[in-house]
Amino acid sequence: MMSDCLVVDGASGSSIPDCSHACGPCIPCKLVVVTSTCSTSEACPVVYKCLCKGKFYHVPSNA
Repeated sequence: MMSDCLVVDGASGSSIPDCSHACGPCIPCKLVVVTSTCSTSEACPVVYKCLCKGKFYHVPSNA
């Protein structure tokens, strides 16, 4: 279940996904980390999404 989003600073790592063309004509398209609620016994996965004007888009692959 998605509960919160954090905008990712592009300077925080070299392998951060790029959202520059992921949202089509929607501007600004920003990379966010979608956090979810996990039980204390399991690790929560880090999920990146592209976000523009309240709508989520898939992060393009680097391949």
